[in-house]
Amino acid sequence: MLQQDYLMRLIMQFVDGIKRSMDREKRNPKEAADSLEDALSRALDMDAEVLLGLAPESFASVAQISIADPRIAAYVVYTMALEAHYLREAGCHDTARLRYDQACAFAAACGVSAPGPDDIPCEEDFDELLAEDGFGEGEY
Repeated sequence: MLQQDYLMRLIMQFVDGIKRSMDREKRNPKEAADSLEDALSRALDMDAEVLLGLAPESFASVAQISIADPRIAAYVVYTMALEAHYLREAGCHDTARLRYDQACAFAAACGVSAPGPDDIPCEEDFDELLAEDGFGEGEY
């Protein structure tokens, strides 16, 4: 039960950070991307700057080991795809491509679906993930 409570709290904090970045994107997409990197760093309990600089397959291997629970994988994939969108909006096309490729490699390694390259994860996507994990409306 304690582990389940910890996982629920971790997921809720992660999604809260994602939603805050969505508000920032309206003002500054690079700032929103940085905010998502911070959320990823906390969720994966690793230095995002080092981890996110890895080649896609290396990233997937390391990140897969560091996630607390396999259910977090889908949140990480969608977050990285959203960060790729923000980076494209900010003109950081090479980094955006790397981030999307990392998301796809991680999705494949964890057996979860990745959004298409032109699909932009939105708040409703994260709400659906939360509902699938048993979070009721208003719990997050």
